[in-house]
Amino acid sequence: SARLRSARAQRSKVRHMSVIVVGVDGSEQSRRALVWAFTNAEPMRAAVQAVMVVDTTGMDEVTRAMRLHQAERTIADLVDEVADVYPQPQAVTCEVREGDPIAVMLDATLRADLMVFGARRMSSIRNPALGTVSLACTRHGCCPVLVVPEGLHDAAPCADLVPA
Repeated sequence: SARLRSARAQRSKVRHMSVIVVGVDGSEQSRRALVWAFTNAEPMRAAVQAVMVVDTTGMDEVTRAMRLHQAERTIADLVDEVADVYPQPQAVTCEVREGDPIAVMLDATLRADLMVFGARRMSSIRNPALGTVSLACTRHGCCPVLVVPEGLHDAAPCADLVPA
């Protein structure tokens, strides 16, 4: 589509380093996705951007401010925890955004070279189950989406994803 071609052209012109965007919500699944990104960022010559979305629709200002502050602490703590154990990429950023999680993460695919999520649970046929956000990004996003399955721990770098 024209949107996809435009997004790819914009990404290639704007920066020289690839970007891995990781959907983070503080869960063990999102930690697993962040570990995967940290482990694979250097061989891919990529920066890691952890993104947490807070839907503040209908919240009063006090509740909104508390939820955003809590999200900032959650994402920073998770990134710090992973950085203490795994090799840290050249560039790591954290971002808390407000809005509908699907819309925000679809927007993030416009600036990502790869989007990473943790699988939510195992389905009845033993395939990683996609959450609504990761499913929307696989169907409508402008970059590849990787879903890290449950049971994948301390993954070695994925040589198949390293640019030639």
